[in-house]
Amino acid sequence: MEKKNLQYEDLTLLPRRWFPLPKLDGYILREFLIKYSVLLLVFVILFILSDVYRDISDFLEAKASYQSILQYLGYKLPGNVRFILPISMLLGCMWTMATFGKNMEITAMRASGVSLFRCGGSIFVVGLIVTAVNIYFNEALVPYTERRAEEIRSEVADGRKYVQNLLTYRSTDQQRHWLFKTFTTDEAQQNVTVKTFWTDGMIDDIVLGAGDAEFDALIRQMFRLKADRILALSREERAKEIRKELKGRKVDFFANRVSYDAGKKAWTFSDGNFTSYDRNDETKFEASRGTSTMHDPQPYKSIVFNEKEIPEAPDDIMNSIKEKDDLPTLVIWDLVRRNDNMPDRVYSIYMTVFYYRLAFPWACFLAVFLGIPLATKNERTGSLMAIITAVGIIIVYIVVAQVFLVLGKGGILNPVFAGLAPTLAFIGCGAYRILHDRN
Repeated sequence: MEKKNLQYEDLTLLPRRWFPLPKLDGYILREFLIKYSVLLLVFVILFILSDVYRDISDFLEAKASYQSILQYLGYKLPGNVRFILPISMLLGCMWTMATFGKNMEITAMRASGVSLFRCGGSIFVVGLIVTAVNIYFNEALVPYTERRAEEIRSEVADGRKYVQNLLTYRSTDQQRHWLFKTFTTDEAQQNVTVKTFWTDGMIDDIVLGAGDAEFDALIRQMFRLKADRILALSREERAKEIRKELKGRKVDFFANRVSYDAGKKAWTFSDGNFTSYDRNDETKFEASRGTSTMHDPQPYKSIVFNEKEIPEAPDDIMNSIKEKDDLPTLVIWDLVRRNDNMPDRVYSIYMTVFYYRLAFPWACFLAVFLGIPLATKNERTGSLMAIITAVGIIIVYIVVAQVFLVLGKGGILNPVFAGLAPTLAFIGCGAYRILHDRN
């Protein structure tokens, strides 16, 4: 009988099948969760000790109760956990797979026909769950807990409500500049000044909407040299002339009390005054442009500004105190959506952070994609080398992500590319390694 030399191409490969392996998946999951839990607990303790070392002196000096201290540390914990999750995921994954490799268990699994990708199936599932948890922490839990932690610290350690002294806020469309003597978490603010420009809505409500007697007195105060001529015009011509004179002028609104109605999305300025300024081309000297007052401060009892005239809400002002990197993606998206006239530089900053915040939670899944193939690259190096490699990957990823973040904020890179590229690139690298080593 003639022997036939078989070539590799002549072999018929069995189709790849996916089916549960309860014992194998349970064993891998148990070993991974043990190591992951240990790492998570260690990092949580380290971050708590860091918070205690940094802030405990303020509470002790104020003779705060232990309950207040524990509440503060509890509210600070979620903000730390969102950074701990991906780090622990990568270290736990590499530690687990490196241990399997050292004990030749990976070799045994693959010799039995189980691919590398299938070996880490249960870890991938945990990675997806942790990613979902991290998204929840970033978008819903952390913004609330961070704010509550600051409120507790201000109320207990400083003995007052959460107050931001001498706060200034410039609207994202650059049309309003707010000055708060104090900004509190209460509904009403005291001693507020808004520097803005006259708009059609403001002219209609404040000037043209005044009663006859009040209107005449207001026109004579605001337009001293032109008052008689304006008052002699017909109602239609009068409104046209006043719009021509006021629209686009700088105006300051001062109020002793300012409140915000979230339902109507309207600001109410009470017990204050307003002052208009000359146009830039009406002043003689370059240095004084736009700084000469047009009239004396005009008092008012109450002025209501709707969303079109002042679109920002108190939360927007509160968020301005925070770093943009700490804002939830929904808040950033809402800010960009409601401000069509946002400058390009500000837009680049917000959108780069937006896409970065979308990508960051997936670092947990990225950890699995990189951890499995790298930990099994050299099965005899053991756990120590795996941990060293993991730390190196974490450092490289953070550095690359931060460089892209800076370039995106500066407008050098497209915000989408700057925010998503580092995470997608590292995930792609890990996926390539897994597919390359699947057999």
